[in-house]
Amino acid sequence: MSANDTPIGPRWSRRRARAARMLAAGMDIAQVASELGLSPATARRYESAFVTGGADALLKMGDVGRRSRLSADELARVVQAIRQPPDRVGLQWECWTNSLVQRFIEREFRICYSYSHINRLIRDHGLQHWIRQVS
Repeated sequence: MSANDTPIGPRWSRRRARAARMLAAGMDIAQVASELGLSPATARRYESAFVTGGADALLKMGDVGRRSRLSADELARVVQAIRQPPDRVGLQWECWTNSLVQRFIEREFRICYSYSHINRLIRDHGLQHWIRQVS
């Protein structure tokens, strides 16, 4: 596979293929991380795999991180909740934030996720437009 091919596979395959194209074009790790919403550590792992084995090595890294403890139905409920104002699901807030999503999941399912897992959930399900970024 070349860096220009678009893979068919897990949800992260497209992002890794894009990272391979960016690295092949000479972009630095900070740019790749920023553009793709990756942590600097993940961008460095991507670069290391790409340098040693090219796009194929990057795409064959496998999925990393702990699996979600939410069932498919529970995850669908979270996504549906985020797509409406928080007060419709009993939260007295004006808009969704990452920490509010975290609290909602803990309240509804008694599952406590890390901030990075909440970020991944939001990104992987295309929910960024419903979340207000708080500094």
